[in-house]
Amino acid sequence: MRIPFSVNRPVICAIMKLEQPYLIEWVAWHKLHGFDLMIADNCSAGPQSAVLQALRDAGWIRLVDWRHDTVLPQRRAYSYLYWQALLHGYRYLGFMDADEFLEPLDGPPWSGAELVRSLLSRPGVRSVAFRWVNFGSDGKEAYDDELVTVRFQRRGTHDAPTARWKKSFARVSSVLRKALRDPGQFMPHPHGFRISLRRTLVDGMTLDKHPAAMPMEWKIGWIRHYAVKSRQELADKHARGGGFTPSSEAPSLDEYRVSRDQNDILDPLDDATVGALRAKVSEIVRSLDPAVIAQTRPLFTQRGRGSAAR
Repeated sequence: MRIPFSVNRPVICAIMKLEQPYLIEWVAWHKLHGFDLMIADNCSAGPQSAVLQALRDAGWIRLVDWRHDTVLPQRRAYSYLYWQALLHGYRYLGFMDADEFLEPLDGPPWSGAELVRSLLSRPGVRSVAFRWVNFGSDGKEAYDDELVTVRFQRRGTHDAPTARWKKSFARVSSVLRKALRDPGQFMPHPHGFRISLRRTLVDGMTLDKHPAAMPMEWKIGWIRHYAVKSRQELADKHARGGGFTPSSEAPSLDEYRVSRDQNDILDPLDDATVGALRAKVSEIVRSLDPAVIAQTRPLFTQRGRGSAAR
């Protein structure tokens, strides 16, 4: 246990299940941006646990075993991760998924943690939120062993309905009173912390002064959201129960695809960003046992089902 709020480096927390093909890229991206990472393993079977344990042993992440909780575990896991962040002394905390990548739109490259820290350091600000930008399938049918952020280069517009969805970061101290009242399940929403009209900066603005902020162009940062990927990967995601449930905003596979497969604007990463990301991925790969790397391919390819899902 560390002194409370003594770690000034923001930590991103996540709960993951069968995300082993995408873990290394996600870790590399957010380590380049200066974040610490804490992941709850919710995979009761399959190779994800071995990959996460190897990443923990190599010092890339903190790992929480959450394999016991199999029914709608996200909010309970988030509550537990909050307490772990507090015990480890973190001052700032955010929640994201394995298909989400925080990216500043202004300032120096790879400055995500600094952006979060600077916004949460402003007087009176308790939380900050960034809106989704959805990257679609670009018509791709099958999995390809290439970085997700390189494979999918077409995105939606700022006024797409899903661009209103947000992921948030908060001061750990600002949530403590509420956490003490309901220690096991105080997170109000699987997208993270509550959005306040006056205490939350959404893309750098408070919503009491800018009620129309949601349809506006992104200003200081966004969450790259790769929910669909290829048709094959989306079918696999649906088969393992990810992304859509009867209580979600997109309860069927077709509705989910229609709402998130946005390909309006070609917007690839620049060469310098791709080069830095590839270098970080290579660094992480070199730190892991080759037997672990062999387990990072999707299960449908490991079972020999390499053809596109129909």
